[in-house]
Amino acid sequence: MSDADDLQLLIAKEPKQDGAEFSGQNLKEIHLQKASFMYATLMETNFGKSELEDINFSHATLTQASFKGAKLKNVNFSGANLSEVNFEEAELTNCIFTNAILEHSEFMTTSGKHCNFKGANMNYANMYSAKLNDCDLSFSRLMYGYLKQIELTNCKLNSANMRGVDLSYSKVTGVNMTGVTLKYGDLNTCNFTNVDISKSNLMGTELKDAHCVGIKGEETNFEGSDMTYANFEESNLQNAFFLEANLHGTNFTNANLNDSYLIDANISKAITTRAKLENTILQ
Repeated sequence: MSDADDLQLLIAKEPKQDGAEFSGQNLKEIHLQKASFMYATLMETNFGKSELEDINFSHATLTQASFKGAKLKNVNFSGANLSEVNFEEAELTNCIFTNAILEHSEFMTTSGKHCNFKGANMNYANMYSAKLNDCDLSFSRLMYGYLKQIELTNCKLNSANMRGVDLSYSKVTGVNMTGVTLKYGDLNTCNFTNVDISKSNLMGTELKDAHCVGIKGEETNFEGSDMTYANFEESNLQNAFFLEANLHGTNFTNANLNDSYLIDANISKAITTRAKLENTILQ
């Protein structure tokens, strides 16, 4: 019998396998429902193309496990160690990753709906071309993550630490990014729609050719950012900080720049048609 067959028989007899050892097992294409693996050890276990529903992996150790191409619904990974785990091409629905360790994890082309990553450590994660809808990533750590071409829709990213992240060519719609740290990130050619980045830190961020029409950016720090030919039409940037920012060709048409600070900024060819400039400091 295969590892998958053995585990299915075991779960049929006793669905609670809390604290058990299943490391290195090949459970590819397994179908499991309503089982518990709390505090279990499943290092390098292969769940590729599996279908898992109502499974509890909270506080389990799953380092270097694979869920590639798997379908996961109502799976609880809260507090689990998922470092270097492969979720490539997986479908995640109503899954919980709160406070989980997901460093160096693989989410390339993964789709996620209604998932909770609040407080998770996702530093250095690869989320290239992933699609996340109605997911909560607030207070998470995504430092130096590779999120190029990601699609984020109606998600929460408030107070997340995304220092050095690659969000270039991303499509971000209806996302709360208030208080986020994006220092030295790559947001070139990103497309932000109905996004709130108020009180965020974008110091040294690359925003060349970014499309950020109508966003909220009150009290946001753009110090030293490169916003060459970025489009911030109709955006609220009141009290924003643009010290030494490169605003060459930046489009601020109808934008609110009241009380903003543009000392030593490069404003050559910046477009400020009908922009609000009351108490704006320009030198």
